[in-house]
Amino acid sequence: MSPATNAESPPARSWLRDFHGGHLLEGYTLTLVRGLSPREYLGRIGAEERGDIDGFDAFIARDREFQDGEAEWGDNMFVGTTLVHGEDADWVLAVEINGGIEIQTDAMEHATLGTRGVSHFRSPNAMSLFSWWEDGELRTRFEGPLHREGRTPDDLLDLMHHAGFDFASGGHDLEHYVALATMLTGVHLTPSTLETSAYSTGIVEIPAQD
Repeated sequence: MSPATNAESPPARSWLRDFHGGHLLEGYTLTLVRGLSPREYLGRIGAEERGDIDGFDAFIARDREFQDGEAEWGDNMFVGTTLVHGEDADWVLAVEINGGIEIQTDAMEHATLGTRGVSHFRSPNAMSLFSWWEDGELRTRFEGPLHREGRTPDDLLDLMHHAGFDFASGGHDLEHYVALATMLTGVHLTPSTLETSAYSTGIVEIPAQD
């Protein structure tokens, strides 16, 4: 599959910066996979289902409850999933608070078989990554625009220029990730999407690191 060419100008300031008083800036992962239901996605990534909850406040509370019960942070990750609508398809949105399922497991290899997935991640120390997957294969991953990896690291260059990445200095910011994700999926996320959605939740075990 070739990347869409839904080019548009990135917003001057993403709503993610101000959402819940900047709550997501402490660390988040947002993942979109085309054509899956929330439970199909949880099954593909090997999650242990933990029931459904309504609204983002309830999701935050359940995440905190789970993390407080963990003996060691990072052994498992809590994820909430909900169905969202793109311009030409439905997608599952997976939300993690300070998570890392996409970069610490092989979950996306399974989740994107036969379809497309995109993910952007920010850690508490402001390290960030953007990943684009097609049919179980990592096509492009990068933090800044000058250092890209994956099987086709240059396939998003036109869209990255449209999204506002600075190829002269390597400059990038949250807004660029959000804009690029919208171009690749046709999904326009809003504060209301996260605030009012019902989330199917699950727990994913993170393999021990050598």
